[in-house]
Amino acid sequence: MPNFMKDFLRRMRKQPSFRVEAGPVLSMRDGEVAVATYTSAADKMKVFSAFIREGIEGGDQVEYLYPDEESGTVRVKLEEHGIDVEKHEKNDTLLMMSITEWYMPDGKFDKDRAVKNGLDLRAEAKRKGYKRARELIDVGDFSFLNGQWQKYLEYWDDPKWGAPPGVGILYGPFITELTVFNVEGMSEAQVGDILKAFGGGTYPHTKFIDFLEHAEAFSERINVTREKLLGRKFLLEFDPASNYERAVEDFAKEAMANVEPVIIFTSSTSAVRTCLAQEHAVKFFLMSVSTSTPELISENEILLPANNTALILDSLSKFLEAYTEENVFLVFDSLSELVGSMGLEKTYSFLRYLLDMVFSTRVTALFLLNTSAHEPQVVSCLRGLFPNQLKYRGNELKTVKGSL
Repeated sequence: MPNFMKDFLRRMRKQPSFRVEAGPVLSMRDGEVAVATYTSAADKMKVFSAFIREGIEGGDQVEYLYPDEESGTVRVKLEEHGIDVEKHEKNDTLLMMSITEWYMPDGKFDKDRAVKNGLDLRAEAKRKGYKRARELIDVGDFSFLNGQWQKYLEYWDDPKWGAPPGVGILYGPFITELTVFNVEGMSEAQVGDILKAFGGGTYPHTKFIDFLEHAEAFSERINVTREKLLGRKFLLEFDPASNYERAVEDFAKEAMANVEPVIIFTSSTSAVRTCLAQEHAVKFFLMSVSTSTPELISENEILLPANNTALILDSLSKFLEAYTEENVFLVFDSLSELVGSMGLEKTYSFLRYLLDMVFSTRVTALFLLNTSAHEPQVVSCLRGLFPNQLKYRGNELKTVKGSL
C-alpha cells in the first residue's frame, strides 16, 4: 500500500466521530401530503413498503388502505419487502384495511363519517404517544366509487379537516400522508383533471410524485437498461457552461423513483446542489474550506472540510454501512477541486482507494470532471481509472467508453 494511502487510514482513525443515519428514501418531509400516480408498470409495493417501514422505524403509527381486489395479496407483498405485518398489526403500529372496509362499511360512502373517523384515528395515535400518524391511501382507480372521483374530492376538501377550500387536508408535523391513484386506462385529460383537483404540485401543502416518470431517467439518457446501469462507475466529463447538472438530476431521480438512497459529495454553491436542493431523500456532503470538522447543517446535509480526504472516505464508509442491503447511487462532484488543491498524484491515489471502497455491484457511481480546468495529460490519467466514460456537451449526454 502506498505511503499516501497509509496516511489516509491513519487520519481516518483519528477523525472526530459522527454517525450517518439512514434517511428517508422517499422525498417527503414530516407533515407533508403527497399525491402520486401509478400503473401496473410501477413496482408500487416497493415504494409503499419503504414508506411504511420508515414510519414504523421512526415511531409512527401507520395506516394503510388498499384496493379491495388486493386483499388477498397485499400482506404477502409487504412481507416480501421485509415488513413483519402480523407483529405490527398486533401491536397496532400498522393498521391495514381495504378501501371499502374503511370508507363504506355499510355499502354507502358517507363523507362526514369518513372525516370523523380519520380525525378520531389521528387523535388516538397522538393520545397513545406515537411520534406521528403516517397514512398511505391507495384509492386505486376509484372503482369503489364507480369511478366517481369527485365524491372522494369532496371528502378530501371537507372544511372539517381545517384547511382553506381548494387546499385539501391541512397537515402539521404530526401527519404525513401519501395518497395514490391508479391511472392505467385513464386519458391524459382525465389524469390532468384529477391532479388539478387534488392539488398535486399546486398547493404549498401538497406535492406530486410520479412513480413512473423517473424510473429509468438516467438509463434512458445513455440508452441502456436499468439492469445494465446498476453497479457501474462512470466518469462524467462536462463543460461548466452546459446544463450538465440535469444529467446528475436524472441520475438521482432514477434512484429515488426506485426507492434507492442517493449520496452526493459537492459544494454548497454548486449547480448540482442547487438543482437537487429540494429533494429531501438526497444526502448531501458539502465540501467547505471554512470548516475543519463535520457539521450537520440540516437533516440531509453535512458540512465537510474540503481537503480532508480521510473524512470524505470515512463519511462514505459510514453511509454505505447505513445501507447494507440497498442499491446505492453515489455522485462525486469534486474531482477538479481535488486536483487543484491536492495535485494529480494524491488525487489519483485517493480515487483508486475510493473506487476500491465502492467496487460492489450494489453501488452505482458518477464522478464529475471539468476537463476544461486541466491539462490533457491530467484528464488522460484520471480517465484511465474508469472503464465507463460519459461526456456532456451542450445539452447532450454521450457514452464515449464502456461496454454498455
